[in-house]
Amino acid sequence: RSRLTVPAVGSSTVAAARRVGGGGGEGRGTVRLLSHPHRWGVRGVAKTMKSVGAPSAAGRLAEGRWGRSRALQPLGVVSGALAGDEEQQRDEVSSAPPALATAARETEPEPAVAAAPVTSAKPAKPAQPAKLAKPAAQPQDVYMTAPREAKKVQLKIQDAILGAEDANVVLGIVGDSGEHFSAINSVTAVYRIARGLTSRAGRLRRKEAAFVTADPRFTRLIEMVEASVPQLDKVGLENRKWAYHKLVLPSEYRSKAAFSVRLLDRAKYLQGELMDATDVEDILLMVEDQAEVFNKVNVSTAVHRVARLATTNMPGVGAVDAKAVMKDVRFVMLMTMVEKKVDEMAVVSVSNVLWALARLHYPASAMLTDALAARAAHECKSAEPRHLSTVMWALAVLDHEPRSKLLAAVAERTSDTAHNFRAPDIVNMLWAYARWHRMAPGGAPGSAEVVAALSSNALASLASFTPYQCANLAWSLAMLEAPLPPRALGMILDRAASEPTQLDNTALTHTLWAVGVKGTKMDGNSGSFQTLLAESAKRALAKKVGRTGAAGVIWACGRLQVTPRPGDSDALLSRLLDGGKGGAKALESQALVHAVWGVCHMDGVQMSEAHRESVLSHTRRLVKNGKMSESHAEALRMSAAGAGLDPQAMAEVLSS
Repeated sequence: RSRLTVPAVGSSTVAAARRVGGGGGEGRGTVRLLSHPHRWGVRGVAKTMKSVGAPSAAGRLAEGRWGRSRALQPLGVVSGALAGDEEQQRDEVSSAPPALATAARETEPEPAVAAAPVTSAKPAKPAQPAKLAKPAAQPQDVYMTAPREAKKVQLKIQDAILGAEDANVVLGIVGDSGEHFSAINSVTAVYRIARGLTSRAGRLRRKEAAFVTADPRFTRLIEMVEASVPQLDKVGLENRKWAYHKLVLPSEYRSKAAFSVRLLDRAKYLQGELMDATDVEDILLMVEDQAEVFNKVNVSTAVHRVARLATTNMPGVGAVDAKAVMKDVRFVMLMTMVEKKVDEMAVVSVSNVLWALARLHYPASAMLTDALAARAAHECKSAEPRHLSTVMWALAVLDHEPRSKLLAAVAERTSDTAHNFRAPDIVNMLWAYARWHRMAPGGAPGSAEVVAALSSNALASLASFTPYQCANLAWSLAMLEAPLPPRALGMILDRAASEPTQLDNTALTHTLWAVGVKGTKMDGNSGSFQTLLAESAKRALAKKVGRTGAAGVIWACGRLQVTPRPGDSDALLSRLLDGGKGGAKALESQALVHAVWGVCHMDGVQMSEAHRESVLSHTRRLVKNGKMSESHAEALRMSAAGAGLDPQAMAEVLSS
């Protein structure tokens, strides 16, 4: 019993030793300890573990809470909460959130690769008499994404497996608790069985192994391992390969296990190539030449890189025709791989794919967006704020109506992590909910809690927001009709107006509109409002501001009873009414009504003769085309006199 030996399992033993010893030099000392246990004994092992930096492990070993065989075993598979997620990817967050419908926060995946799904050529005829059924679908919960209670059960199962003294005990655990097994439990169990059937000399006890492999519980265990392969990291895949070869399972299983390890190595190299690619054509060539290597992380990285290169002006990168890329047969092949692997993706991969689809304005099918949203809901418990905000922003851009399951999961996760949301995350999340608020009366279910938590965080950290982010924040809060404490809107307005040149035309006009919705006369008379109003009039004169945006600014001035400086109101009205006399494009009726109503409620502002004629011309065109609703017509009748229009002439046009 004092001359225990450890089978040569390569990097699995080394990895476990480093985890126990803490890595670096400490790990090397533990490797020597694990490789030659017969020289030490249990007390010596415990003492050495303590000296190299693993006091808790040493204490459990010395107190007898770990058996000899358990202390000298690698842990098998390591995933999720036990050793970190191999799917963690780097996010490069743009400092500017989306400008209502087009801009985006960019996330960049890290060159880290998860386990590749196993595919292989037709295997040879099994040489082992044991009959193993084809892998059947099993639950794929792992520690990071399992519900809290299920996670506790799985951890207890893991402790029981690691403490089992022989293969029969492990089979008993499989029989009693197999339905609760995670990927970690499954691969650890088969590894422990193989270790238990290995002699001190490192040879398989074949007669005993024949009885074990013929047991129906062992067949069930192998089915669970094969079903959870996509969730295994490199350590788990190597332990699976070692156990299959040590137990001399049929060649079908051994070849698949060996191939998955080789494929993972190729996928890691491919990930680096994708990350370094600066040409869309290079990425599409990789898809064409190495499609069989792509795993879930490679797929999400490839789609993300294509979208970024095709939609972002990057130094040294030529212009790319995004529409032509989406029609390319190789990109179609890549999207097919996305559809096949979406059920394996972690939330970071889902967020990268959705971001890419939103930036490309890809015409994704409802089935694909539903699948991505469902996967995001499933993985939401482990999502970081940047992943949550990217998922919700992208779904809003894609005009996807979220299901209650996703909204509930996001609301719960947001309430737990609201303090960790940064400015881009807050703005993107609120923008998404504001977009859905327009689509459904009362907004998305559960949005009130999310908006309250994030708006409170935003006001507490407003100094970290850029003027552009404050502009989007103001618009979102106005659309959501969110209650704000006193002076909160003034603080947001002051921050947005601190550098008005940083605001694009849409953000500029929407900020003024938002103040009109949520603000008071005091906010309208503030220096910050006047600064943004002057900037919008300047851009309107240069025809940089949209006509609908100009109407919103005029409406906000009327709502707050603000009198623009001389020339500002004329510049906004000229931009709004441009094209009234034979122009190619008529105004929307709502924009026309907002402008007339706004002028009506401004003190000392009336329309010029040219503007009055243009208003009547636009009204006539809208009535003729059947685009003037009765409510809008009534609003024009009520506001005509106050805006300097002839009420009788307006009534005649509306009744024509």
